[in-house]
Amino acid sequence: FRSIVESRKREYHEAPWKEKKEIVISIIRQIQSMDPPGRFLQRDPKSEGVDIKAVLGEGRWVPVDEEKAASKVSHCLRERMK
Repeated sequence: FRSIVESRKREYHEAPWKEKKEIVISIIRQIQSMDPPGRFLQRDPKSEGVDIKAVLGEGRWVPVDEEKAASKVSHCLRERMK
């Protein structure tokens, strides 16, 4: 994920506002088309609690919707370029 995002940062920073969303969506599609497919996950809030798995960080993970995935990708693209 990070290497894909890093490779597109310059393009993202130089793109007009309208094209930035297209870049984000293309990154999401690229990750989803990998073999095996990449997914965007978050901890299942229902599985968090005081059980031992939650304490150890091994709770259930669930896929996020495309809007949340786009937010994650956009945030990473806005980070300082290396």
